[in-house]
Amino acid sequence: MPVSLLLPVLSGVLLHFYSLLFLASGGPNLFLAALLAWSCLPYAVAALLPKLRLPFTIGIGYAMAALAGDLYMHYSVFIRPQSSTAAIGLLVMPLWNLLLIGPIGAVIAWGWCHLRTHRPSPR
Repeated sequence: MPVSLLLPVLSGVLLHFYSLLFLASGGPNLFLAALLAWSCLPYAVAALLPKLRLPFTIGIGYAMAALAGDLYMHYSVFIRPQSSTAAIGLLVMPLWNLLLIGPIGAVIAWGWCHLRTHRPSPR
């Protein structure tokens, strides 16, 4: 796995470890372990995308978009919650990352790289 893909994947996993081990109340339990696995699933998908013979830049875009979504959710739950139910976002965000945010990031990364490599030569 290239370092450029490893960094956003590892950053996302470490963000969830930090959130669930140090910021969650009640100490480690089975629910938090399941939430950690659920939250890290988008990063596992991003790490496995190059195994499908897709360009690794697609995995980078997927992981970076998921990380951006998770950072926003971390901010809105732990730093500046707007309501008492803000923590529900931690349950829903991995689904958003899997189905919407990650794929949008992958398409943006693919399009950006495609434009950079297939640029017409100046005359």
